[in-house]
Amino acid sequence: MIYTVNSSAASVATAGLSISTLTVAPVAAGTATITITANDGRGGAVSTSFGVTVQGNQAPVIAHTPPASPPPAGQDILIQANVADESGVSSVTLHYRRGGDAGSTMVVMTPGGNTYQAIIPASAAISRGVVYFITATDAANLTARLPASGVFSMRIRMNSESKPTEQPAGSAQTSYHLISIPFDLDDKSPAAVLEDELGPYDNTKWRLFGLSNGQYVEHPNAGTFSPGQSLFLIVKDPNKIIDVGAGSSVRLDQEFSIDLALGHNFIASPFNFNIPASKLRLASGGTFILRNYSSSWVAASGFSPWEGYHIANNRPTSDVLLVNPDLSSALTLATVRASGESGWRVQIRASCDQARDTENFAGIAITSADGWDENDCVEPPPIGEYVSLYFPHPEWQKVLARYSDDMRAASNSNQRWRFAVETNIVNEMVTLRFEGVKAIDHNLAVFLVDEALNYKQNLRENAVYQYQPRRREQLKEFTLIVGKEDFISEQTSNVPGAPEDFVLEQNFPNPFPPPGRGIFDNPETAIRFGLPQQSVVTIRIFDLAGHEIATVLDRIELPAGRHQRVWDGRDAQGRIVVSGIYFYRLIAGSFSKTMKLMLVR
Repeated sequence: MIYTVNSSAASVATAGLSISTLTVAPVAAGTATITITANDGRGGAVSTSFGVTVQGNQAPVIAHTPPASPPPAGQDILIQANVADESGVSSVTLHYRRGGDAGSTMVVMTPGGNTYQAIIPASAAISRGVVYFITATDAANLTARLPASGVFSMRIRMNSESKPTEQPAGSAQTSYHLISIPFDLDDKSPAAVLEDELGPYDNTKWRLFGLSNGQYVEHPNAGTFSPGQSLFLIVKDPNKIIDVGAGSSVRLDQEFSIDLALGHNFIASPFNFNIPASKLRLASGGTFILRNYSSSWVAASGFSPWEGYHIANNRPTSDVLLVNPDLSSALTLATVRASGESGWRVQIRASCDQARDTENFAGIAITSADGWDENDCVEPPPIGEYVSLYFPHPEWQKVLARYSDDMRAASNSNQRWRFAVETNIVNEMVTLRFEGVKAIDHNLAVFLVDEALNYKQNLRENAVYQYQPRRREQLKEFTLIVGKEDFISEQTSNVPGAPEDFVLEQNFPNPFPPPGRGIFDNPETAIRFGLPQQSVVTIRIFDLAGHEIATVLDRIELPAGRHQRVWDGRDAQGRIVVSGIYFYRLIAGSFSKTMKLMLVR
């Protein structure tokens, strides 16, 4: 008998015969069929086959259980793992990083039989939290990772933590500040967080506000310092640093969800490190604008810990903001409002005393429509003594109707924007500054119309407008018109510009306050006048005897145009004068005119 043997895959296994012994030798992982044939030399043959599987060397097997409870801050953290491999373990490595770090630190784990261990040092065990993973390599250079993807997250336990900067102090508009706590406190109540430093709640020393159904509510109804939420705080006394009690950092191995109610929301970072806006996304997939407050609402490029932010949900249903804490990976595509669109934007900055509302934009963009679109951003709610400029659009039928940005289609060069300015500050001037006018096509005219004063101003000639609001006139409406000359003429045909001569009009109302109307212990009247050219202006009030009792303007330089100033019925010492007949005199350069007014109480 003659015996032969054959392997169907010699790259996997080879086969050979030696007398009556069959030898199969593995070469590489895989499967092969071994066939043996017996031949009697006279044409008779018979074969038999069987399959073989060659198993390659397997990567190490890692077994590890993370700590059951958050380890304390400022202490070393022991990490242990069991590692097994049939060919022998070459090395085991611990990779860890603090929350907010882009890169990991690698530590070789020390063996003790099949158990390996390493230390995450106390310097990494801070309120930012810690993430880690383990790798193991065997003698054949095969590597395993645990977890296979992602990281283990360790929440760090703190007994106390302090806001790194002092709380702004004072009672003025500039002292309001949104604050948050960038981890999960055991006791989230404002009393537990603030009273140890600020004392029991006293609205003459400190005040706290939150939102409920889009409206401001004051402590004790303001809400709590839950992760991802912020509250408005104003503190009168200086040198106050907010200390908080026990709590733990938030998990770092998953996105953090912040629920967004319909309308306005005050939110914050739940993590004690900076988060760029490109790591934020809406569950709905829409775009958003993030703002924080520093005397005025301004656009923010991301989250900073301990700070607070405004985000509007102007959709018909609730939404969720997802915060990704993993800064080691590439940044995601940001869904914040783009700032570099083709077209142009006029920025309107409003100010009154210390109050500011600076980020208001009217313009055109190739991605915008004349109706509502994602480029039309909501105006955040004002707080304290404020000035607020917004574009009202109730016809868009959104949850919120006041917009800080009103962008239009680039295909239409003739546009008009109606906007309103509100303030609760009395006896102070409101100033509107229009920036970006020069960037508009020079073939287009740019005008502002004061609807109540029936006056138009060429913003290419003068991009600043001032007025003094009356107490009963907290809201004042304007129209911004951009377009070709014939469009401007059509829109403003009945609206005069600067007068050709000096004008002093009868005060309004007169007598003041009108019978049956107004706030009788706070009378006021508007004095309107026109200047054909820039002039130094003085307005004084006299009684019937000719005695000067009040000065409304004292040698103030004003531009050409129509103007209004308010007299509140008080003398130079702030006392309300008695009912009677008075005179007001306007002096502008060489021009002088006196008119009579009547105060009736």
